[in-house]
Amino acid sequence: MKKYKKGIIIGRFQPFHLGHLKAVEYASSLCERLVIGIGSAQESGTARNPFDADTREAMIRESLRDAGLDLKAIEFLKIPDFMDDEKWFNYIIQYVPDIEVVFSGNEWVRRIFKARGIKVVIPPWYNRGEISGTKVRQLIRSDQKWEGLVPRAVISIINQHRSDLIGPPADLHQQ
Repeated sequence: MKKYKKGIIIGRFQPFHLGHLKAVEYASSLCERLVIGIGSAQESGTARNPFDADTREAMIRESLRDAGLDLKAIEFLKIPDFMDDEKWFNYIIQYVPDIEVVFSGNEWVRRIFKARGIKVVIPPWYNRGEISGTKVRQLIRSDQKWEGLVPRAVISIINQHRSDLIGPPADLHQQ
């Protein structure tokens, strides 16, 4: 029996990389059901958010399938930005009312859920200094080696959507 009935892990996944995969594997090992919240769901086509929510979900689904995770125990929720903590939280709870635990390395996400009495767990970091969405996007744009930082399924999806990697390099430094 797993520790929690239902948990949620939230990220932008721009793109989904090996650190994200390890965090999802960790969270799913503790939850009977896991919701993967795709944040900034309305954002795409910028340097910071090149991929649309459907593409990010495809990256995650294919990566989890390749990793052997039970996709029947995983749900997806596309979460738009509200610029209002209460509205953002209420949107999530409207679709996932029975969350027992939130997995997040993001301080803002942790603060919002903790303030409402929901348990928060920081997943173990996996090569945090080496792997980040920002770094992957920078390497792709500068035509350097990035393939070793993402699951195999993500490589082919990114290659299909390379034209989505647009925008001025000035905002690449943002996570």
